[in-house]
Order: sequence, then C-alpha cells, then structure tokens
Amino acid sequence: MNKNKKNLCTKILVFIGVMGLVSAPFGVLADTKSDIEAQKAVKQQEIAQLEQQIKDYQNQIQQKRTQGASLANEISLYDTEIKSTELKIQATQTNMDNTQLQIDETKDAIAQKNTQIEQEKILLSELLVTLQQYDNTSTIQIGLGSNNFSDFMDQVQYTESVQEKVSSLLQQIKDIKVKLEQDKTDLETSLAQLTQLSDQLNQTQKSLDDQKTSKLDLLNQTKGQESKYKKLLVSTQDEEAKVNKEIYDLDNKASGSVTNKTLPSVHGILAYPIVGVLTQGYGNTGFTALGYNFHNGIDLAGPAGTPIYSAADGTVVNTGTGTTAYGNWVAIKHLAGGKLDRDIVTLYGHMRKFVVSPGEVMKKGDLIGYEGNTGNTSRLLYGPDRGYHLHFTVFDAKGYGVKDGAYPKIYGPYQIPYGYTYDPKDFL
Repeated sequence: MNKNKKNLCTKILVFIGVMGLVSAPFGVLADTKSDIEAQKAVKQQEIAQLEQQIKDYQNQIQQKRTQGASLANEISLYDTEIKSTELKIQATQTNMDNTQLQIDETKDAIAQKNTQIEQEKILLSELLVTLQQYDNTSTIQIGLGSNNFSDFMDQVQYTESVQEKVSSLLQQIKDIKVKLEQDKTDLETSLAQLTQLSDQLNQTQKSLDDQKTSKLDLLNQTKGQESKYKKLLVSTQDEEAKVNKEIYDLDNKASGSVTNKTLPSVHGILAYPIVGVLTQGYGNTGFTALGYNFHNGIDLAGPAGTPIYSAADGTVVNTGTGTTAYGNWVAIKHLAGGKLDRDIVTLYGHMRKFVVSPGEVMKKGDLIGYEGNTGNTSRLLYGPDRGYHLHFTVFDAKGYGVKDGAYPKIYGPYQIPYGYTYDPKDFL
C-alpha cells in the first residue's frame, strides 16, 4: 500500500478509536456527582424531619387557640410559636444548603458539557481535514496505490465509516448543546430559588425577633398578673371591634353596586396562596367576641415567614400598610375569562412583607410576600384569628375600592380595601 494512503488509514483508525473515548474523561467526575447526590439526600431527609416537627408545633398552636384565654396560655402560645419559627429558620437554612448543592452540581455539569463540546469540535475538525484529503484523491488512484484489492476495499470501508462518524458526531454535539441550555435554565431557576430562600430566611428571623419582643411586652404590660391580662384583652377587643365594624360596613355598602350577586362556584380557578391550614372560614363564623360575626375571607396559617403566592394570573392594583385592619396587604385583579364569569380581586392580608408594586403583572404562583401578623393580628396574639396567618378575600371587581381608615389617631394611617365578597373556597 502507498505510504501516504497507509498513513491516512492509520489516522482514521486512531481517530475512530479516540471517538469511542470522547466521554471517558468525564467518568472521573462521576464520584463527585455521586458525592453531591449523597449530600443532597441527607439534606432532603433533614428538611423532611424539620417540616414534620414544624407541623407538630403548628397543630399545638391551633389547639392552644381553642383553649380559654389566660395569661398562662398566652405565654405558652408565644413559646410554641417561637419554637416553630426557630425550626422554620433551620429548615430554610437547610433548604438553602440543598439548593447550593444543586447549583454546584449544575455548574459542574455545564463545565463538563462545554469541555466535551470543545473536544468534539477538535476531533470533528481533524476528521474533516482527513476526509478532504481523501476527496482530493480519486477512487482509481486509491486503488492503484493499494497493494491488493483487499487493501483497496479496506480504504473504501474506512472512508464510509468516517463519514458515518461525522454525522454521528454532529448530532452528538447538537444533543449536548440542547442539554447544556437546559442546564443553564435549571441553574437560573436554582439561583432565583436561593435568592428567595435568603429573603425568606431574613424575614423569618425578623419574625422570631418580633415574637420574642411581643412576649416580653405582654409580660411587662401585665406584670405577670392574670387580672391585668384580662383588662388588656377586653381593651384590645373593644378597640378592634370598631375597625372590624368599619370593614363590615364598607363591604356591606359596596354590595349594593353588584346587581347580580351570583357567581358560579368553579373549583380550581384559584390556587391556594400559601401552604398552611384553614383556621377560620368565610361568613358567619361566630366570633362575635372578636368584634364581628361575619368574616369576609378565610384564614390560612403556617409558620412565620411562609411564602405567599398569587392565586391566579393578574395585575397588582393596590398595596397597603398599617398597624390595624389588614396590616400589610396586597390586592390583585384577575380578569374574566375561561370559567371565570367576571373580574375579581383577591386580597392578601397580614403579611410581614410584600415584594410587589401596583401595576405589576403577576402569573399564578408568583411570589407576593411572606406571612406575618401585621394589623389586627398583632395587637394581641390570643384567638383563632391571631398570630401568623394569611387573610385571603375574594372581591367582585365591580364596587371594589380602597378607603382611608377612620381611626388614624388611634392606630396611625391605614387603608381598608372593600367590596362585595365571595367565599374563596368556591374557587380554590
């Protein structure tokens, strides 16, 4: 066989052999990936255990709220909420650690794919040069340069094999690029999740500080005496009764602007805005001792700092802050369409912090803020509507409005969103 042709054949054989080893360098990173997966599994187990402990404490909190009002029970309730919040902080930090592991794993995968693409580009370039050399040599010349017919057929076979490898290599590079783009998307998602968890951790830590301060304030106000606690309880309820009546009257007046007050119940239009338990329903819930007997929404309770999400696609129409009524709140308008017969407005109240602004377009599941106990809930912890929870209301968009509160001298400036309301559970 001609020496040059023999060298070409040898080069092709070596090249084909190298292609079979393209993925080999990445096998050494398998141990690293396995180690990260093991660490993630441990973190996930820790999170599950912490979440179960938090759930147990939340059940204790709900049980304590059904017991008779007393200073001892109030202090015990604070202690339980503090323990729940401390566990929530631990769980959030563990979740952050787990997310960081996911980020590290994804970054490793991206680096591997980039390296693999560059190596395969080099091999492809070499292969194309080799094929070009064969293209410049006619089949007759190859045959004449061969010592026998068998050598000639081997060279033809080698050429066909390399052409197949070219096609395979090109497709492999395309596939790797597709996976690379998915890895980059996953990385962006994980980084955003880590940022959100960091904010959640910060808010939960502040909530823990608030709980500890509120407990000390209660002890200071009552001097540890049950009689002084009873007076404080009555005084607080009397003050809040005025605001609760104010809310009720505004909602009642707004109902006159809605001519057709029947909105078909369609479950699933709205998603639950928070992961928690129902502590108070809609309508005549019987809490007359709390200053009202009609509850215009539902209360959903979870550990302090629990994220709150938009129940559906919509636009933020109002936000508000204050030390009474709904505290820190957000209202989102959802347009009619699909199974929803008319425009509605959802209200998210008592938040510790909201992260949206009026005019902002929301998608279902977008973060609104974090659960708190601002507004009426913070004036005294005791009771089923007290402590950390989300107040969630569904208004008819027609007749919906916002009014300045009537008692700024007592509570400072605050605003009250109002309108004709529906039972949120009819749409969840």
